[in-house]
Formats: sequence, structure tokens, C-alpha cells
Amino acid sequence: MKNIKVCGDPNCEAIFHNIPKEVTKCNDCNGRVITINEDTYWKKYSDNYFQYDYNTMELYYPEEE
Repeated sequence: MKNIKVCGDPNCEAIFHNIPKEVTKCNDCNGRVITINEDTYWKKYSDNYFQYDYNTMELYYPEEE
């Protein structure tokens, strides 16, 4: 997996995969996005519904290897 960022706004649950490092705003709520590592993603965020591939903005659910 490439860059993963989660929205820091407590009212927004958006997670973006394949997001460029220079992007700092959430596409859903305009809040600040925070970079997380892959371990944190699998432990805390992998079951979240609002996950997007940043390139296509389609829902995206990676499979654990």
C-alpha cells in the first residue's frame, strides 16, 4: 500500500489510500488529514466504511496480505 491518510475531524471518518504527501485537506469535510502507517491502518481503521482511493475517489477496501 502507498500513502494512507485519515481525516482528523472527529465528525468525519474518511480514509484516503494512494494520496499524495502534499495533500493536507480532506475531500469530504475540508478538515486536516493525518498520515498513518500500514500497521496502524490494519489495527484501527481497516473496518471503516468511508475508505477511498484518492486517484479515483471510489470506495476502496484493501485486502490484508
